[in-house]
Amino acid sequence: MMVNKVREIRGSASCLLLVLLILAIPLLFLFGLAEFSVWALNWIPDVFRVAMVLCIAMVPLAVIIPARAIAGAAYGVASFVFLTGLWLYSLAFTYTEWGMIGVVLGVIVAGIGVVFTAILAALFSASWEVLGNVAILIALGLGTRFLAGWLNASAQQRLMRHQMQDHPSEAIITQPPQDE
Repeated sequence: MMVNKVREIRGSASCLLLVLLILAIPLLFLFGLAEFSVWALNWIPDVFRVAMVLCIAMVPLAVIIPARAIAGAAYGVASFVFLTGLWLYSLAFTYTEWGMIGVVLGVIVAGIGVVFTAILAALFSASWEVLGNVAILIALGLGTRFLAGWLNASAQQRLMRHQMQDHPSEAIITQPPQDE
């Protein structure tokens, strides 16, 4: 009887320890990521400058129709840089303002919630410069993402037109069904 109680307690303790370990690993990873984001604040502006120079350098290629695929790919990379930098910047600000609780709450909202918690933290602490930086990074990230999508779609349409002109017998034209 006593042996069964000891086994039951040992099983419950092992299960509790396993649950705590499963919860601790993501929290330790998140804590390391928060510390990394604070460290990355030193070199993030330099990466943004490089991405901005890349965007400016790609303007002539975006205007030249045959080179739009290259410009679209470059703007896609710049968009990734801006949005990743936005997330790291927001994570660092949330971590410095609200600590790990704010970071955990932000990450719970699909990971991107850190941006929203950074906006809230900036509003509550009246950090208007941070709020402006977040707004600019959102605009740059989404603007370059939409521009990359448009340039890639334009390049794809051009490629399809050329393929249809070069090999008309291989062209498959699909049309949406018409309502009668």
